[in-house]
Amino acid sequence: MRAGTAAVLAVLLFTCRSAAGQTPESSPVAANPAGPQERGAPLDPAGFQYQRKLLEGPPGLVLLPLDAAALAHSQGPLRTFADIRIVDEQDVQVPYVLEQRPARLTMELQVRKTVPRAREFATKKGVTGIARSFYTITLPYENLPEPSLTLETSEAIFLRALELGVQRPADRRHRDEWFESLTKVFWQHADPRSPAPPIEIAFRRQPGRELLLIVEEGDNRPLPITGTRLLLPGWQLRFFHTGGSLRLLYGRNEATEPRYDVAMLAPSAMKGLAREITAAPETVATAPTALVSPRIFWAGLSAAVVVLLALIVRLISSGTARRSSQPGP
Repeated sequence: MRAGTAAVLAVLLFTCRSAAGQTPESSPVAANPAGPQERGAPLDPAGFQYQRKLLEGPPGLVLLPLDAAALAHSQGPLRTFADIRIVDEQDVQVPYVLEQRPARLTMELQVRKTVPRAREFATKKGVTGIARSFYTITLPYENLPEPSLTLETSEAIFLRALELGVQRPADRRHRDEWFESLTKVFWQHADPRSPAPPIEIAFRRQPGRELLLIVEEGDNRPLPITGTRLLLPGWQLRFFHTGGSLRLLYGRNEATEPRYDVAMLAPSAMKGLAREITAAPETVATAPTALVSPRIFWAGLSAAVVVLLALIVRLISSGTARRSSQPGP
């Protein structure tokens, strides 16, 4: 009876293990999430203009959004951020995958009324018949890629012509400061029951930070500008954090795009939940201080050449004088 009961229990146990995908010879295996956590090649960070510490934390998959500073000071999306690197405390590279974020980067900007410096705007309304409002908008950095502005207003019924541009300094073609127009758009809304949607104004990358916004008011009171935002493309780096001290490097024009093995496996190599981290403010790498400034060096070299030439002329002159003073045969 006991032997029969033991046999029945053995059959039941075998059946349960088979249903769970196990055999008497097998045992559960702990999940081992495969991830490319190996390090890359060593890197000399001396050639990178900007270095930023990354937020420390436990090892694991992380996302690092690229902020406006990284967008402006790296090679940017047109060159696939070829100069961006992540290194650990031993200056060994941490492989990453570059991804585009679903949402763009948004930054609040200040808009201020101003008096334009360009002479072409010095004409008064009584002569032109056009009432204009002028605003200065300051960007956080120069050379921002694919920038756009959004403007908001509290008015519900309006029609305005907007012009966005830059005031340039005098040059060979312009005796005085002049205005370069970047784009012109119309902004209108005619439904008093709903707020006016923001208008988006795209413009090209600028070497400066100051923009001039011109609003043609017609015979109306100035249109209130209640909000201004800067829109930039959203990009992020996905990588495995080592848990130690890491730095983000960029700002090297001659750098080429890194070729990490993990990129061949993306996105399957780095699937899963990832925590988002940030980078500390930029630290500009300082170049070694020269013992002598270039201006002093060239001035000293020029003086040495003049002294050497004078000495040579003096030696030649003295030798000629001695030969001429000797009596003839």
